[in-house]
Amino acid sequence: MEDRHFLISDVDNTLLGDDDALVQFAAWYENLDERPHLAYCSGRFYASVCRSIETTALPVPDVIIGGVGTEIHLVESGTRVAGWPENAASWERDAIEAVLVGHKELERQPDELQSDFKLSFYGRDLEPAFLAHLERQLTALGHRVEIVYSSNRDLDVLPPKTNKGYAAAFLARCCKAEPHQVIVCGDSGNDLSMFQQGFRGVVVGNAHQELRALSEENIYHSVHHFAAGVLDGVQYWLNGDSRGGSESGAMIDSRSLDG
Repeated sequence: MEDRHFLISDVDNTLLGDDDALVQFAAWYENLDERPHLAYCSGRFYASVCRSIETTALPVPDVIIGGVGTEIHLVESGTRVAGWPENAASWERDAIEAVLVGHKELERQPDELQSDFKLSFYGRDLEPAFLAHLERQLTALGHRVEIVYSSNRDLDVLPPKTNKGYAAAFLARCCKAEPHQVIVCGDSGNDLSMFQQGFRGVVVGNAHQELRALSEENIYHSVHHFAAGVLDGVQYWLNGDSRGGSESGAMIDSRSLDG
């Protein structure tokens, strides 16, 4: 099998945010002799990310992970990967939503930002103690969930073991990519889980404190913002990568992801 890297990047305020920097990133990526597989991992849903690809200089990716990791689509075919989320059977959406709406600290986001596997609320400056209480309350009622809080505002409640990081790990596992071959990029708290999978990380210069606080050796902090930071960090890892030859980098298709 070919030995190729996998680049998995957040979209808003990571690749998007500086048009000139994005053009430079796209030119670099498109002119590579051997391009890494490319996936976008966004809080937005598939159709919304596709609109950004059509209206900006974003390169066309192989995969789009959307809805804070609750959906995975193959871009060439437009098909959604079956079997993800892996823990959907235990997800009792309506009962969980009933608990959430009972908290005055939370304001339900518009319907277009909700999905079968994503409950989204606004909650300004929520304290860690409140988030821990919320998780304990749901657990006591028999609901196992993932709680993702980012930008001191956005609260997403997802099925267990479902978020951007778990989705990225699922994608890497299906494509037989080793952790050192996967580079993840992000700017905010809903990207944090991607940096907890043992992958190589790139934190862009405009990142929120949730990511700026990371200090692991496998995480590169760029001083550059938006796509310029992504390009800086990805080049850092690719130019410094002396490993190779492992049996990985399988082609992305529905068989590898659905199997």
